[in-house]
Amino acid sequence: MTPDEANARITGFFAGAMGLRFTILEPKRVVAELVVTRELCTIPNVMHGGAIMAFADTVGAYGTVLNLADGQGTTTLESKTNFFAAGREGETVTAEATP
Repeated sequence: MTPDEANARITGFFAGAMGLRFTILEPKRVVAELVVTRELCTIPNVMHGGAIMAFADTVGAYGTVLNLADGQGTTTLESKTNFFAAGREGETVTAEATP
C-alpha cells in the first residue's frame, strides 16, 4: 500500500477527518503528518491529548497492519503516551511508528 492509497482509504473516517496524511508507509517505518487545527485543540490553542493519542494510535495501527499475514486482524489493547512538547494551532506535527 502506498501513502496515497492509505490516505484515500481513511477519507470519510476519523483519521481522515482529523486531517492525518501518511508520507511514508513501509513495513519497518510509517510516518504521518497532521496540521494542528483549532478543532484538535484545547485551551490555550494546543493540541488536545486525545487528538495526540488518536494520531499515534492510527500511525501505529498502520505499522501493524502492514506486517500482518493474510486473514489476521489487530486492535489496540493498551496505549501509553509520554508528552514532551505541545503542538500549537497552525503547526504540523509528525508521528513515526517503527515495529
